[in-house]
Amino acid sequence: MSYQILVVDDQVSICHHIHAILENEGYGVGIAHSGDQALSKLSSHPYDLLLADMKMPGMDGLELFHRARKMEPNISGIIMTAYASISSAVKCIKKGINDYLVKPFEPESLLLVVEKAFREREMLREIRDLRKEVNQKYAFGNIIGKNYKMQAIYDLIKKVSPTDARVFIHGETGVGKELVAKAIHFNSRRKNRAFVGINCGALAESLLETELFGHEKGAFTGAIRKKAGKFEYARGGTLFLDEIGDISPRMQVRLLRVLQEKKVERVGGNESIDVDVRLLSATNQDIKEKVARGEFRVELFYRLNVVPIHIPPLRERIEDIPLLVKHFMDIFNRNLNKNIMQISVKAMEELMQYHWPGNVRELENVLERAFVTTDGDTIDSVIFSLNRRNTSFGESLVNVDVDVPFFSARSVVVNRFEKAYLFEALKRYKGNVSKAAKETGVNPRTFWRKINSYGLDYARLRPKKNRESHVRV
Repeated sequence: MSYQILVVDDQVSICHHIHAILENEGYGVGIAHSGDQALSKLSSHPYDLLLADMKMPGMDGLELFHRARKMEPNISGIIMTAYASISSAVKCIKKGINDYLVKPFEPESLLLVVEKAFREREMLREIRDLRKEVNQKYAFGNIIGKNYKMQAIYDLIKKVSPTDARVFIHGETGVGKELVAKAIHFNSRRKNRAFVGINCGALAESLLETELFGHEKGAFTGAIRKKAGKFEYARGGTLFLDEIGDISPRMQVRLLRVLQEKKVERVGGNESIDVDVRLLSATNQDIKEKVARGEFRVELFYRLNVVPIHIPPLRERIEDIPLLVKHFMDIFNRNLNKNIMQISVKAMEELMQYHWPGNVRELENVLERAFVTTDGDTIDSVIFSLNRRNTSFGESLVNVDVDVPFFSARSVVVNRFEKAYLFEALKRYKGNVSKAAKETGVNPRTFWRKINSYGLDYARLRPKKNRESHVRV
């Protein structure tokens, strides 16, 4: 669809001349010879750009633009005038006019200012769309969860976002550490500046060094030009260091120096560059254990861990799964142009009973796979990446709220209890099924049936020599 332009001038010949030039370039063009006539056209037809003469009988161009903006807030404006002056140009800019065209003008000059106005219009539209996406994607409502641990995280994000305090985010792979980091950034005073993220565990030390701090031309073979690092790109904004636990001791020293001095030096350079960034970091490792082993500098940990946020794994907030399912179903219906309205009780039970080693990211992938393979309007079954019997035996029993149907909730709790109870019994009696059944009062046949049902690996609980003799037989 071509852009729509309304040309307004009390001189008929000028209107027709401009009409011919613009129409030849593919624009949709309307004509009006007064402010009132222009407003009438604007009320009945949408226009993207108002090209109006400054001085006209009755309503002048600036007043017309002011009233047009009330009808169409995003309309662009160009003023034409034969009485050019600096003061009138400044007045136009203050009124929100995009550009100023002095009569008489060449067709090329007209086309240049029109193209410029539309480029600016597109840029503003993209900014509006981006801000809208940011508000939708990183608002607290999109970090889904009613679990009390998640509610505590929301409260902490609200408290820490307005500050420049460093935040250390900890959690298993797939729990949404970067999402929390972005929520902090986009709810902070730095939200209109850059959010720069880097995965420290994905890069070799030398590459990570140049990515973070930049390098000078000729600093090493292949450094054919000067390059700014992530600290410089994030200036005034937020730098997110993901998988910080993987950085080498040498990089730990360099990072500690940056945090102390708030300056960086590019690789191969001597100049100290001031950096004003807020630092957020994350890891899926037990960083305290690494500190205890001397693998992570304690003073660096203290500087990064000003405000710790632990994101619980999905298996510890099973009651959030129905909310997450609804959230992802809305997204996939929109992105995949589907109309899947519900998920069966059986499929939901499977989701609730799975141990989710990949956490929320794995749930998203499982549901996307279900969307792709489902033909009707209901998801009847789901396919997991791993054998769903590989459930973590240390799972705790959880309360399931009333968003889950009663029988499904009861089934989840009973199954988790039975699985945990039988495993603890097998562990106590070192994998001896007969003894575990006798001591717990469970019928041996029932005990064996449930071992097979839950996929309990009792053999690995036996003493090593017993396992070896069993294998030789």
